[in-house]
Amino acid sequence: MHRRVVVTGIGVLSPMGISLKESWTNIILGKCGITKLQSPEYEHLPCKVAGFVKDNGVEFQLSEHFKKTELKTMAPATGYALLAAKQALQDANLLNMTDDMKENTGVAVGMGMVDLGDICRTYDALKKGYHHVSPFFVPRILPNMAAGNISIKYGFQGPNHAVSTACATGAHAIGDSFRFIKNGYANVMVCGGTEACISPLSIAAFCRLRALSTSFNDMPG
Repeated sequence: MHRRVVVTGIGVLSPMGISLKESWTNIILGKCGITKLQSPEYEHLPCKVAGFVKDNGVEFQLSEHFKKTELKTMAPATGYALLAAKQALQDANLLNMTDDMKENTGVAVGMGMVDLGDICRTYDALKKGYHHVSPFFVPRILPNMAAGNISIKYGFQGPNHAVSTACATGAHAIGDSFRFIKNGYANVMVCGGTEACISPLSIAAFCRLRALSTSFNDMPG
């Protein structure tokens, strides 16, 4: 069976903007989403720049979009994924699906790396005692929770799939979604990648790999 697969909606939260239009406009204008890491905890590291999700030049605040109780249970990357998924569904005019449509709608959203900062903070909490460890720690660091939370929020009952293949994660998820639709496992797939792993440990680890530039610390833009 030959099934044509098309992209019907796109959602973006990135260092270039918090919508497809804003991100694409800034890319066309040649703007840069990379900024200097200002916190003192990055001072001793060779690379001192990174790309944060921004809203009008200021670091994006998930607290303006989710309740405190919701933020306790999910990683920032999951929050970004939920907001981007809403944009994509709205762009595709699929926010109000029928139950029949939801049965054949799946999610394939990957995460290249979990929030290492959360792991470090939780380890420090453990030193103070077992009861200082959050019961939501594991759900926050599982890479599949972005895909899971999108399915839960919208009631999708099709394939729920998560990949973690480093920098290829988003493209991998899109490719898998193409095959889910083409082979008849779903009619609609919400797909892509998400990540929010900037921390001293992650920057240090990539520096040790010699995978980060140190040439533009004073002029990241």
